[in-house]
Amino acid sequence: MGVRLAPVTLLAGIGTAVGTAAVYQWWWGLLIAAAASLLVLVATPPGWATRLPYAIGFDGTVALLSVPRGEGDYLVAGTGPGYAVLGVGLAVLLLSIATLPRPGSATSPRPSDEKAPLE
Repeated sequence: MGVRLAPVTLLAGIGTAVGTAAVYQWWWGLLIAAAASLLVLVATPPGWATRLPYAIGFDGTVALLSVPRGEGDYLVAGTGPGYAVLGVGLAVLLLSIATLPRPGSATSPRPSDEKAPLE
């Protein structure tokens, strides 16, 4: 089921990042955007095909919006609130990577799981 959620979570990350870039200039917008970004991250189940695509969509969009445009200005500026948006993006990425399941953890039993039968 997780693989089917990958496009949805990727689009959720892109949408959250665009909304964050739209309102981060106001202090209340930055707080709401940071809370929404982290709440969607926590609400998304951890996994390679669920939480990681959300983080990739969010951080890729924030990175794209941080690049200077042809007119010479930025959508995510190099100000305090702009750096806060980059910090939120870093937090989203680190939390999504930190909660990834380890390879083989679901299939291989731990040594403590193999208990001797009681006699």
